[in-house]
Amino acid sequence: MNHGFYAGRVVVVTGAGAGIGRELAKLLGQAGAAVALVDVDGERLAETGKMVRQIGGEALELVADAADVVRMREVSDDVAGRLGGADVLINNAGRLFYGGVTESEPSDFDVVMRANFGATVATTKAFLPQVVKSPTGRIANLSSAYGLIGLGGAAPYTAAKFAVRGFSESLRSELRGQPNVAVSCVYPGGVRTGIAWSALAAAGVDAERAARRFDSVVARTDPGAAARVILNGVARGRSRVLIGPDAILADIAARIAGGQYEKLIRLVVRG
Repeated sequence: MNHGFYAGRVVVVTGAGAGIGRELAKLLGQAGAAVALVDVDGERLAETGKMVRQIGGEALELVADAADVVRMREVSDDVAGRLGGADVLINNAGRLFYGGVTESEPSDFDVVMRANFGATVATTKAFLPQVVKSPTGRIANLSSAYGLIGLGGAAPYTAAKFAVRGFSESLRSELRGQPNVAVSCVYPGGVRTGIAWSALAAAGVDAERAARRFDSVVARTDPGAAARVILNGVARGRSRVLIGPDAILADIAARIAGGQYEKLIRLVVRG
């Protein structure tokens, strides 16, 4: 990864208590960044902070729900006061959800949108004034391969990740006149983290079965490898960062097949 870019910079990572967020934090610590770690789970967050310090990095742990607008403003004030302000923001926090339109209630859509899209909006709004002041500001929002294509069985999650994509592209357009800032939207496919087992689910959906399937069929990419790709793409200011062969396939299918991409994906997957 591009260690030189992150050395001496202040990087905020949400969802830092586990998975990709934890791997990002460790790599950033190795690169010499001061890492502000945000997660709703204080115990896991403390573990991540300890790991960062053990490898010689600087970590500030901030327990917070990334979708809480008031709390994220407090967090941004803490980062400004204790670290001097954020240069890079990585919106990694989110929750997976099992269930399609038929199974899911409107309340399910509300919960999933808040955990994924709401967290991205609240955190970006809180830190944007700091990032735009940086000579090399970066904002990275984690969407998903499900933010590139919509397949059955995951409607609330897909809707939320498409929203993250639209928000990212709108923000990038708004910041065109500020060459010091770049906005990246990250599209991970299946990554081998614990996200499958902490997922939410619609009533009547067998969450354990869905998690086993995710781990055995979907999760192909190592989280450390995913974190390296993300940090390289963000350092270079890339607008789109694809993680894993499944995300690459989804992107290609959406580009070349248009409204027929589902048929193309199923054809390729079935081989």
